[in-house]
Amino acid sequence: MRITKMAQEPIEQFPYLTAGAGDKGVIQSWLPIYLGEMAEMPDWCDAVIVTSDLQGVTESDEHEQVLLGEVLPAFVSLLLQVEKPSVRPERTLVLLCGDLYADPLKRGSSGDPLSVWTAFRQEFGHVVGVAGNHDLFEADSIGKLRNMERVTLISEPEIVLANQLRIAGLGGIIGRSDKANRRDLPSFLQSLAALLRKEPDVLLLHQGPDEPALGLPGVAEIRTKLQQHAPTLVCCGHVHWAEHLVEWTQGTQVLNADGKLFVFTRANEKSD
Repeated sequence: MRITKMAQEPIEQFPYLTAGAGDKGVIQSWLPIYLGEMAEMPDWCDAVIVTSDLQGVTESDEHEQVLLGEVLPAFVSLLLQVEKPSVRPERTLVLLCGDLYADPLKRGSSGDPLSVWTAFRQEFGHVVGVAGNHDLFEADSIGKLRNMERVTLISEPEIVLANQLRIAGLGGIIGRSDKANRRDLPSFLQSLAALLRKEPDVLLLHQGPDEPALGLPGVAEIRTKLQQHAPTLVCCGHVHWAEHLVEWTQGTQVLNADGKLFVFTRANEKSD
């Protein structure tokens, strides 16, 4: 799959509360939602949703404080009914790149994001993703995800199939291997290279590459490894990029979805 079009301005923004840096306390923020188009999208798929780092909370219909990702899927589903009525929710693939848990009173908090995964599956047909460094799934949550139809948490580096679409996943970040959701640099790069050699249709990472030419943060070694292999579409998060998408001369595209949500429909589709 290849991204062929990306809106520069969000079609909508969703309000939420999050922990501010330093002594700022709880602050209000806005999650931007962008529309775009993809070529080579599978025939069974009307749309692809990509998001990462939904580190905030909001209010539910019952006026309870819930994770941002618990409410966002229903909002996006309603938005698509208005803006893209030809898109069928059951024919929509959701790609999650991690860090879906938040505590508005503690910046960088960790916890179980099962409720977010469940919310996306309730609204859309297929959900595939990786864990971020702040996603700490309880054992029973892992079991519940494994028992859900058309839901796949890629907990170890591997390629999974979603109706023959080959999706590679490598979650977590580079760090001390004795800590949750972390691998040392050699192990991370070895796993990444093994996945890339299999030429997946799309690669999901939590921590992604840098792009020094544009001043975009990330890991230089990940960039080097990606550029040494066949082109693919990489979706990641973990750090914020001012630019959403970069494309290298060898053909790989990198989409950074940190604190954003993208909805891609088929390229050259007729207007609704």
